[in-house]
Amino acid sequence: MKTNLKTLLPPTTAPGSVSAQPPSFPAYTRSRWLLPLQPGLFRVGLLLLLLSGAVFVGFDAWGNRESGATFSFFLFHYGLAITYSVMLLGKGLHKFWQGQAITGRSARWVALLLWLISAFALNRNFAVFQQSTGWLVVALVITGTAMVGYGWHDALTINAQRVLYAVLGAGVWLLGYAAVYVSPLYPWSIPGVIALGISVHTFVPTVLVVALGKRLWIDYRTTEHLRPGIITGLVAPVIAVGIFVVTWSNRVGQIEQAQAAHVTTKTTDLPAWVLVGQTLPADWITARLLQVGNTFDEGPFSGRSSFGNFGSQMALDDVKQHDPLVVIANALFPATSLPETDKVKLLNVLFNERHGTEEKMWSGRNVVTQSVISQARIWPQYRLAYTEKTIRVRNTAQHTTREALYTFYLPNGATVSALSLWINGREAPARLTTVGKADTAYRTIVGVESRDPAVAFWQEGGRVTVRVFPCIAGQDRQFKIGITQPLTVANGKLTFENIAFDGPGAGLAQETVQLDFAQPPTGFSSPWLFDKLAGNRLTHTGGYDPDWQLHFDAPTLATGPFVLANKAYHITDYQPTTEVFSPETVYLDLNATWKADEFDTVVQSAKPRPVWVWDDGLVQLTEQNQGEIFARLHQRQFTVFPIYRIQHPETALLVSKGPITGPVLADLKADVFAENMTRAAKQTGQLHTFSLDNQLSPMLRSLAELRVLAVMPGTVADLMQTVFGQKTFIAPTESATSIAIPQAGIVIRETVVAGKRMPEKAATGQTTVEKTSTGGLVPDHLARLFVYNSLMQQVGRRYFDKSYRDDETLQKQAQQAHILSPVSTLIVLETQADYDRFGIKRDLSGLDNATLKSDGAVPEPHEWAMMFLLAGVASWLFWKKRRHARA
Repeated sequence: MKTNLKTLLPPTTAPGSVSAQPPSFPAYTRSRWLLPLQPGLFRVGLLLLLLSGAVFVGFDAWGNRESGATFSFFLFHYGLAITYSVMLLGKGLHKFWQGQAITGRSARWVALLLWLISAFALNRNFAVFQQSTGWLVVALVITGTAMVGYGWHDALTINAQRVLYAVLGAGVWLLGYAAVYVSPLYPWSIPGVIALGISVHTFVPTVLVVALGKRLWIDYRTTEHLRPGIITGLVAPVIAVGIFVVTWSNRVGQIEQAQAAHVTTKTTDLPAWVLVGQTLPADWITARLLQVGNTFDEGPFSGRSSFGNFGSQMALDDVKQHDPLVVIANALFPATSLPETDKVKLLNVLFNERHGTEEKMWSGRNVVTQSVISQARIWPQYRLAYTEKTIRVRNTAQHTTREALYTFYLPNGATVSALSLWINGREAPARLTTVGKADTAYRTIVGVESRDPAVAFWQEGGRVTVRVFPCIAGQDRQFKIGITQPLTVANGKLTFENIAFDGPGAGLAQETVQLDFAQPPTGFSSPWLFDKLAGNRLTHTGGYDPDWQLHFDAPTLATGPFVLANKAYHITDYQPTTEVFSPETVYLDLNATWKADEFDTVVQSAKPRPVWVWDDGLVQLTEQNQGEIFARLHQRQFTVFPIYRIQHPETALLVSKGPITGPVLADLKADVFAENMTRAAKQTGQLHTFSLDNQLSPMLRSLAELRVLAVMPGTVADLMQTVFGQKTFIAPTESATSIAIPQAGIVIRETVVAGKRMPEKAATGQTTVEKTSTGGLVPDHLARLFVYNSLMQQVGRRYFDKSYRDDETLQKQAQQAHILSPVSTLIVLETQADYDRFGIKRDLSGLDNATLKSDGAVPEPHEWAMMFLLAGVASWLFWKKRRHARA
């Protein structure tokens, strides 16, 4: 350090001095912070580096990796690096191994950084490295900043110098890793340097390591106070990598142990991947272990890397990431014993990656959400709402056709009642058909013919997937989905939830929201993003925000019915009643969400009844084993309780508390669990289930929605007082003509109306709403909600028995209400010939696509004008015809 200062300070300045006497320096060199900028070549290098970095970041943010512009932008960065290197060559500052001035070293390091940016720009065309993970990008930026900041190292305090050298020391490891990673390319790059010159980028990490390593070695030997920083920088990454690798190896060991344990289990109810997932912590290391080979690159030494597989499309959103920690750990301890299908299931269960792991016939890369228009009509007096989301999606690629995949998350009891796709500028509404026909049509057209379909599929757990194809390069597609949803009531307040979705990136999307209330809301509160409520309308325009709710008072329920096919649907208050229920046996669904005091209290309160748990078979708890069993089962991240193993379910009680993540029924459809559930489908009656703190696992939530379970939520105190004390349980309130929606506080009842005709279809094909005796409007969504929940009740235990999909009675009910369900799907095809080819017919006997245009809204002024104009024209034509007739 002191030696370097001597080369910059005048002879009259004492060695090691930081400040200079005013008479000894020109005015522009008086500041020690401006001193490194004296050489003009270094200033030029900084400007070029800032320009190159800004253009690189700008292209990543707004550019298109699939266009021919990637190579043009590479040539820009390449030109900057060559130009500055030639400038250094002309000044004789290019020989980094000679004892040059400090200004020469700083300029050379800037040149190396320009070459590094150029190398990453070239990587867009020839993917030696896959897309860098977040922490790697930050580490590279910090290392580059430290290399630039080295020019000011003499102006820093001792502690700041140590931090600087610690960063440079860590940077040596990072760049050294890159040099080793690209080493398989060295034999081809050496002749390439002579032939083309571009392959010189292969050696940039090696040159950087030599430059930094030499500097650190010299300064370590000559400057004692820098040694702590250098040692820290060199040792800390080794420790961090070691911790990661050891943890990784432990996870691999856990997987192998769980697989071995599965072989020795007494029962075969659960597959091996379930036992693996129950013991794996759901953290970022486990996520990387499960995604290696799909989301994360395995590296050039694994034998299955995408190294050199330029331009390939990958699973899990089609883009692989490069994480040095994953590459190193996987090279040492590969998780090869876990099949890819099991990895996908574990990702779904532990990290809710169901959208990312959905099957894709075409890539979704380069597809983005451009805009979202959310419109809704809310009926507080009926405790329901209808929401339409019109989404415009764009394929930013230049040459490649893509597929857009969306997953919508619906509130409990909600269903999709409309789907549209814009074809040649016109809105084409969907038709309702069976799941099998829709799947066959979509796969045939998308996989072979590449024409216009859109399809919506019901998914377990309140999910709906929508696929839109084709998304043509450089063009927009637009589709609309309509959701019929119940409102949520609590403490006299209603809540309207926005419909969230996963899909092509919506971070820069613009959103327009328009919400209309059928009657003026009272006690209204809304998020800050909305404009002030104007009459019955609430609006918002701005960036897309998926997470918001509205709250308002719950008014008195309306009594008017909606009539469909000689059946009237009307609502009444949900008044839960109780029935006498004294369980003879108690079953506990134990997992990591249970607390020790909850477990002890429930076990003690259940006495003298026998208490059972599932631990590789049903095991009865005793004073001797309950502590050991709880300690073991409490380590499980989730549970899959085989309810078909419960003896005498009519007198049994299942007490459950589960995490928000876990397997759903569809995850187990190909396993012994599904076979046993199918055999148990003939059982009648619902299993009494007490949900502690209203926490049910995803699988039990699905079973509750299918009416296999009768669920009563509450606390441990409620369980002790109501079930074990008063020996009562919530009585079932549903039947073939009565559907309860507890979260909305309503019961929808179906009654036969003799002699009442089906409401007539309007010109648009939509069903008109019914009017009450007072002139109020009754939404057809009453019928849609009733039929959807009734279908779920009828499917019930038959969920694993796919024969229910061919049940014509269920299909007819879904068709009449025009709703998405386990037995029905919405699909849009391009032509009538396509519908005819796949046997998808339009049913005119029931409801059609739901729409906001037929909900009784008052016409806007321009609509009134059009109506008067049409009426005038019609009157004139009628008068003219009468006049000619008289003549």
